[in-house]
Amino acid sequence: MKIQTPIYLTVALAFLTATPLAKAEWNVVEKANPLGPGSAVDVLQNGKPVARLVHGEGQIKPFLHVFGSGGELVTNPGLDKAGKGAGLFNHHRGIFIGWNKVSSELGNYDMWHRGGPGQGRYDIVKFENSAHKNGGNIVAHIKWRATKKDDSGSDVIITERRIFKVSRPGDKYTQIDVSFELKAERDVSLGGDLQHAGVHFRAHTEVAKRNKETSYLWEPSEAKGGGRVIHDKHQWARLLFPIGKRWYTAQEMNSPKNGVKELSWRDYGRFGYFLAKSLKKGDSLNLRFRFAIEETDEPANAPKQSEVQIKQSHKKCSQRYAAFLKSID
Repeated sequence: MKIQTPIYLTVALAFLTATPLAKAEWNVVEKANPLGPGSAVDVLQNGKPVARLVHGEGQIKPFLHVFGSGGELVTNPGLDKAGKGAGLFNHHRGIFIGWNKVSSELGNYDMWHRGGPGQGRYDIVKFENSAHKNGGNIVAHIKWRATKKDDSGSDVIITERRIFKVSRPGDKYTQIDVSFELKAERDVSLGGDLQHAGVHFRAHTEVAKRNKETSYLWEPSEAKGGGRVIHDKHQWARLLFPIGKRWYTAQEMNSPKNGVKELSWRDYGRFGYFLAKSLKKGDSLNLRFRFAIEETDEPANAPKQSEVQIKQSHKKCSQRYAAFLKSID
């Protein structure tokens, strides 16, 4: 006996077959910075900010904000809407690069703590941004400028192309591939100490008030250090931190070609890789990192994870690092 499908079900099935599943729409938008001075470039998924490059007047350096799945800010803004410093060590903001000792024949500059008129500054001269079906890219062309000029009238120390490739793999976490492509326009020394040089991540201001609730993992896991970890083969570092009632992890993955020897971390939510470099005029320094930021389960023994959670987190970070290496081969 043939069983007939009810007409309403037939129509519904036909509609589902004919209608594709909704896909995430990505956009990259330049705008005024809504959280303080300067300008912003937003990477949006379905109209919601996933990441935001902040730069321009009133800012000491360009940096990248990261937002949670609920639109909450995960990284440190450094300034309030009035442009005043907010929170502990507010010169650490989002995902950023810098050295507190940048030296050339044009003088010595602290391009970590300071910036703006009368000091060394980062000047974004052009964007080449784009969006695609799986994410959004910010490409900023930046000139690192001194306060003096050479005999030819140039104040440029370094020219840089900075690339942020933002995506949401499986819509489960935010992945940011970062390239810093630096070219020396004169002989230059990029130096400082591991707390004030390199490529770092800084969690939201709130985390500094809850520093006893943070914890770190890193690989090689046998390497030890109270805020300073020295090793020839740094792979990745991961911070666990709370904001409000939610918990997050931020993982920074280091390319073996970066030449990193030291990891710097602090319990208030700032960590990253330190490297010093001397460049001759015309030399290039190309650095590649991947960041993964994700909302995660509350620690079983809050604020500490259980041994099971630690093993699971370590495994996940190692798998993501292996995927990162594969992507840059």
